[in-house]
Amino acid sequence: MPTVEKVIHEAIERQVMPSAVCAVLLGGRVKYHGAFGKPDPEAEMEASPTTVYDLASLTKPISTATLALIALEEGKLTLETPVTHFFPEASHLKGVSVKQLLTHTSGLPAWRALYQVADSREAVLQAVLNTPRTRPPAQGYTYSDLGYILMGAILEQVYEQSQAELFRTKIVEPLGLQATGYCPPAEMQARIAPTGNSESRPQKVLRGEVHDENAAAMGGVAGHAGLFGTLEDLIRYARMVLSGGRPLLSYYSVQLLLTPQAQIGNQPPSMHTIGLFAHPNPMLPRGDLFPTRCVGHSGFTGTVILFDPQVEMAVILLTNHVYYAREKDVYLDYRRRILNTLAAQVGEV
Repeated sequence: MPTVEKVIHEAIERQVMPSAVCAVLLGGRVKYHGAFGKPDPEAEMEASPTTVYDLASLTKPISTATLALIALEEGKLTLETPVTHFFPEASHLKGVSVKQLLTHTSGLPAWRALYQVADSREAVLQAVLNTPRTRPPAQGYTYSDLGYILMGAILEQVYEQSQAELFRTKIVEPLGLQATGYCPPAEMQARIAPTGNSESRPQKVLRGEVHDENAAAMGGVAGHAGLFGTLEDLIRYARMVLSGGRPLLSYYSVQLLLTPQAQIGNQPPSMHTIGLFAHPNPMLPRGDLFPTRCVGHSGFTGTVILFDPQVEMAVILLTNHVYYAREKDVYLDYRRRILNTLAAQVGEV
């Protein structure tokens, strides 16, 4: 049994996560993949590449940043477009650009419990627009859900469509994704990995209902969270990225997704691409063995996507860790170990 399987089985036995699915891609080919555990510990169904997971913040790169790149290509906006162009009443956001929202350099705070004061999409968006910056734009990096909520709202304004519909027509259909999107339909319920321990619904097991509290208050469709998806579909997305973007994006758009773009003061760009964590960002989920040139993202529910474009490598790890607990220390230790064992698969023929 490969080490990766031993480590994941151990994590499942210790109730760090009920289930996990993972894959390593090299040159467009699936080099390794595995599915472990039962997504719902109370049911008999085993995890598989078609199990639907709450992707949490993988929504940011896979939906919002990808749609933003499509919007650039379609001439709908530019990275330099001021945020106040879309929200002229938000005068405190003067000087903030679309690029700064996408690279977390807008000066907006990381998070606010907006769901405690707002219970609709419009109310949450208004609460974000009323939230003051904590620093001037381009003066530092703060990973901000609020920035991506605004970015999702900008895309909706530009296209006059909901982000769920934009994702379906501009990403799902061209890529042929089978089970990835917002607000999964009732017929998908049986294969959704449940989550739990959401602060807004602490006693409830959630199945097909987004775990993120602010996204839930927005009706499940948001720029920062809300996407559900499968390993099978994320492999398709990763292949698109590694093969230069077709049939979704142009080569140069993919470069914005794969190379650091976060400008902070006079420093060279680092910390974030248009959509992904980049070295030396401590949030970059690369374990100990994947090199610093990798870029990637993680999600609160226990999800990871990682790219090393130099060798056309991608790693995907999906779990429903929050079914058992919100606390991250033990999970993050196992995530690092799992990523190290997946890195060990890359060198094998």
